[in-house]
Amino acid sequence: MIDFGWTYFFQIINIIVLYLLLRRYLFKPVTGFINKRREYTEGLINEANHSFTRAQKLQEESEAGLNEARREAQALVEQAVEHGKAMAAEIAERAKAEEAARMERAQKEIEEAKVRAIQEVRQEVASLSVKIAETILEQNLSREAHMHLIEDALDRMDDAHVN
Repeated sequence: MIDFGWTYFFQIINIIVLYLLLRRYLFKPVTGFINKRREYTEGLINEANHSFTRAQKLQEESEAGLNEARREAQALVEQAVEHGKAMAAEIAERAKAEEAARMERAQKEIEEAKVRAIQEVRQEVASLSVKIAETILEQNLSREAHMHLIEDALDRMDDAHVN
């Protein structure tokens, strides 16, 4: 059988004392260190999760802001295009109006020049007719009578030409 002597008793006491010493000076500090390390690590993980959540929220906000800025920029571009089209239409309208006014002025000037030319030609024809008639008739009729005859003839020509 097994013989239990004093050595076994001292060994048990030694083991208990060793256990108590290890527990007091090794296990408690190591356990405390492990707990502190675990708390620190959990704090870092919680802080990282909080930072990650905050970063996601900021990213969503910045994406929303970016999308809003894109919509505003697109609206500004569309507004600028519409404004450009309106200005182009206005400029074209003004150019057409100016061209029509120029054409009208040119037509009036042409008509006035035509009337002046006809009057000048009439006066030349009348003057030449009087001179020719004077030379032919050798001044049988007075100058006023000749002018009257020529003007009547020219009026008849104008009436025939107009109709």
